Parts: sequence; structure tokens; C-alpha cells
Amino acid sequence: MTEENLAYRRVGVISNPKKPEASSGVEKVMAILLSRGIETYTDEETCRLAGKCRKDVKVVDRVALPDKVELMVVLGGDGTFLNVAKLIDKRMIPLLGVNFGRLGFLTEVAIDDVEDSIGRALRGEFVEERRPAIRVKLIRGSGHVLVHRCVNEVSIKRDILARIIEIDMEADGSYMSTFRGDGVIVATPTGSTAYSLSAGGPIIVPVLDAMLVTPVCPHALTMRPLVIKGGTRLNVRLRTENETVMVIFDGQEGVELRKGDVLEITRSPYDLLVLRDPRKSYYQTLREKLNWG
Repeated sequence: MTEENLAYRRVGVISNPKKPEASSGVEKVMAILLSRGIETYTDEETCRLAGKCRKDVKVVDRVALPDKVELMVVLGGDGTFLNVAKLIDKRMIPLLGVNFGRLGFLTEVAIDDVEDSIGRALRGEFVEERRPAIRVKLIRGSGHVLVHRCVNEVSIKRDILARIIEIDMEADGSYMSTFRGDGVIVATPTGSTAYSLSAGGPIIVPVLDAMLVTPVCPHALTMRPLVIKGGTRLNVRLRTENETVMVIFDGQEGVELRKGDVLEITRSPYDLLVLRDPRKSYYQTLREKLNWG
């Protein structure tokens, strides 16, 4: 393959350093990239996972890795993928996810197919799919502001020992409803197959400009999931007092929500870029991963 035919010339390889079973996959991916003349980057943790990086692999700090590459190959499960998506943040760098045989909605390339998939991706035969993310801003009465970009969802939920909580929600300034129960999830279309699905929410094709509001164990059985347009601005306020309520970002980080706080949820101006095989439809992924249909 000549350099002129490459869609990507600088590629990062990153994995979950806590999964030793990924070591052979990391070594395999690096070897594939280097054999094609790709300028290959990785971080120190992934390099240690591989045992010893070849001298032609450039090793940089993990936080600096996105500034060096045009494509990121992520090895691991969806949790690893979400961590890397957070690392990418505002940079429009496509992610190619490689999984090791688990559910892997985000990491859809199987390790057994990685050589063919990477070769086709480098030739420009994969497509860059833009998926909406959400921006969550927590405004505290003292003026403290916390901002997160979520790829899957933000969930507002009671502590395990707390009683039923009440959450008021507005959509574009209009009162929507008060959610009474264990909490509520606001998910992206990508996140519709994650926590929201287990709470009874629908599956949404991940490229749609939409958001999903899913009650968690609602007190009223008529409180059903709701799909809204992606440009909607949601304002969330806690009505309940004297109960511990948490805001969880993509199931990985959390902060306590207090009465008087305002949680503002909007579409992020920075989409997630996922590199995917156009020969494989989303419906095929649903059938394979969920036995859907």
C-alpha cells in the first residue's frame, strides 16, 4: 500500500491497562499498522500491557495521545471505549473499537477480524459515523458549574438506601413532568442500548438527532419513556429533600445532586465520530449482540 492511498497516516492504539488479556491484541494491531507504514502511537499504560513496545512505536502520555493522531484504535469493551471518548473530548478524531468477544455495541470489530478491518479502514473503505453526544451542566446555588460531555447517558438516581425521589423536568422552558420513582435517565441514541434499555427504554438508531428520557422504576405505570428532538434544552431540578441523589455521567463518574441545583442537559456541539464497516448494518449488530428479532 502506498502512502498516497492511505486515509489515515497517524494512528493511536489504546487499551484498558487493567485487562491483561488485551496484550496479544495490542501487539497484533501494532504489527498490522507498522507493516503498512503507519506512524503508530500509544500511551505508556498500553505499551506496558504489550510487554515491550517496538522501537518504531511512539510512546506518549495518554492525555497527549489525541493530539498526535488522525484515528484511534480502541481495544477492550464499551467501558474502555467510553473512557477514550472522554479523552478525545472536543477533537473530531474517529474511533475504531475492537472487542474481545463480549457485548461490545461500541467496539463492534471482533479481534479475529481485526487485520482485514484495519486494512479496509486505512484504505478509506470504512465510514465516519457522527453520533450525537449530550452536554450536561450542573449549576449549584453557590455558582459552581460542572460540565460533562456524555456519549451514552446521564442518569439521576437515588442512593440504594434512599426512598422514592421526585425530579422536576422542563423542556425548552416548558414544564414536562415530575418523575417519581428511583430516578430518570437522559440518553443519546447511542446510549439507548445501554442503561436506558435495561430500564425499559426503546432502541434508537444511533445517528438520529434525538434524546431519550427514560424513567427508572417509576411510581406511576403511565410514566413511559419519551423520545424528544436532539436540540431540546432540558432543565432538571430535585424536589426531594433529605435523600441522597446522584448524577452519574456515562456510568463512570458521579456527583451528588442537591435541592436548589439546576442540571441543564443539551446536545453537545461535539459529536462522537465512530469508524464503522458500511457492509455491516446497525440491524445486523442488534441481531448479533442482542439476539434482536
